[in-house]
Amino acid sequence: MAYCFDDEPMEFWELVEPFPQVVADYIASGGPIMAHNASFEADIFDFVIAEDYDITPPKREQWQCSMVIALANGHPAGLGELAKSLCLPLQKQEHGTRLIREYCAVNFKDIFLPQFEADRELMKEYCVFDVEVMREAVKRMRDLTPTEWAEYHLTEKINDKGLPVDLNLCRSALMYSNELNEDASKEISRITDGKMTKHTQRKARDAFVLPRLEQHHLDLISVYKKGEKKLSFDQEHRKYLLDCDDLDHEVRELLEYIDAAGSSALKKYAVAVHCEVDGHVHHTFQFHGAQTGRFSGRGLQPHNMRRDAYPNDEAEALISDIIAGYEIEQPGRTMARLLRSMITHPDGVYFVDWSNIEGRIAPWISADSRAQARIDLFAAGADLYKRSAMSMFGIPTEDLVDDNQRQSGKVAELSLGYGGAKGALTRMAKNYGMVIPEHEAENIVTLWRSANQWAVDIWHEFERAAEDAVNSPGVPFKAGRCTYQRDDDYLWCMLPSGRVLAYAFPDVEYIDDPWGGRYKATFQTPVKPAKDALGRVRAHLRGALIFQNAVQACAADILRGALLGCDEAGLDIRLHCHDEIMGVGPEDDGERLNTIMLTTPNWADGLPLATGGVKWAKRYGK
Repeated sequence: MAYCFDDEPMEFWELVEPFPQVVADYIASGGPIMAHNASFEADIFDFVIAEDYDITPPKREQWQCSMVIALANGHPAGLGELAKSLCLPLQKQEHGTRLIREYCAVNFKDIFLPQFEADRELMKEYCVFDVEVMREAVKRMRDLTPTEWAEYHLTEKINDKGLPVDLNLCRSALMYSNELNEDASKEISRITDGKMTKHTQRKARDAFVLPRLEQHHLDLISVYKKGEKKLSFDQEHRKYLLDCDDLDHEVRELLEYIDAAGSSALKKYAVAVHCEVDGHVHHTFQFHGAQTGRFSGRGLQPHNMRRDAYPNDEAEALISDIIAGYEIEQPGRTMARLLRSMITHPDGVYFVDWSNIEGRIAPWISADSRAQARIDLFAAGADLYKRSAMSMFGIPTEDLVDDNQRQSGKVAELSLGYGGAKGALTRMAKNYGMVIPEHEAENIVTLWRSANQWAVDIWHEFERAAEDAVNSPGVPFKAGRCTYQRDDDYLWCMLPSGRVLAYAFPDVEYIDDPWGGRYKATFQTPVKPAKDALGRVRAHLRGALIFQNAVQACAADILRGALLGCDEAGLDIRLHCHDEIMGVGPEDDGERLNTIMLTTPNWADGLPLATGGVKWAKRYGK
């Protein structure tokens, strides 16, 4: 273990030596400890070092994570990529991956044999250098505020408690999925007369499926990439086809077996089985996983579980059949829809979600008087989608809006708020079984933007503020309720909560576009570049994009604040997912959660929050 105190020389400790007393004394003093991916280091101390060397491990509140600091500063999470992103004179050593694989992973070598003495020195050098890189990186980045550290520590507390899972279901699903893959391959071959023998053979699939599709089926799977029309058979577009009542029987059967064989949902059951400890899956949430400050998922990835979960009674019946080994219809889709039901607790689970939280924040954060009417609609509990249709189609009253017009209003609201055009609209429409012709899509986009001129204007306002800030370091520029300001290495966006978003290494560059190109403000993204790329990946500070960032960041702040409130209230929270929070306990605790989620933060005066009410059951659902 390599370690140091502040800027003092680096020290090194090997397991064969007594644990350094100076480190043990420092831990006992309660001082902060910085590590990269600190949750891993914390577990090593808790479950290995503390037991083997009879020391008291650090409290979770002592740990600070340089990886989280990197994410909050708009940089990559990995230490090696972080060093490259910051252009540090020190770079993470490449041989570290081999050393970790050979000496720290499964079936590792537990000692350095004489013939591997060179590896011992390399491992020491690797550990010391990693801490040097981390120490230098932290100096180049903004530290988190006390509130952010409190939110981080609460995330680790939730991660430590873990998600309670139904192991009987998970193990049965895992056994079933192995049989399912074998059966699916056989059936795929039978359906296609041997032209396909496994679900990954795309050319053979297209040759079999495409001649059997009608034009409206082709419209459902049409996508545009760089202006070119293509057909997509990814999981999302296969679902569109399977929702069609008039789909060719053999095509339906083939797609269902492809889903069954390649379902990523089934792999979550494997994660649960392989990663559980005492019936719980831990370390599921990554604090500040997205640049906006939203959480991301690890391992079980609860953020991308299907939302169309079965009702509790139906789920219980299906789970009983699966555990009993019975054959079930549409196994791939059924298993995917049961993922939420995998999360269960004997005391019951309660869950609450905010209603259209981003749709409420967007007009509020714009601070545009023209958007106040929309905020008032939310406050009054009006049907936004009908009101949107009224504005778009010139309909005088809600009762005259028919179902098709309301659906058009809904699709427009969900797809166009962040600068989306006809492509975003048609993709969203497919989620609701609608096919919107190109000319009609263009018309709906025009109508929605005309009815919501405040939105179009705020996209431009955010882009101007960011560009002006990049061009004038040290000078603040307002955009709605946000403020942009640049220092040497970062463009900062001050949110209404007081938290800041970071855009690293802003600059002005010439960018080609369909309108002839111009000089635009850009920033360095945390995206890892391709191997043959020259330099880091940069992106345009496009107004609609950074407006979306601000809205989603504001939603993340509301979630973070609610989680702190839940902890103060003693609620046993185990899961959260952008606009939803789930805890373990009686239904009364769900009512307390609902009250917390309906409480507007003191920095968000005038923002009308609403929820869908409390749901309580033995299993998590929707």
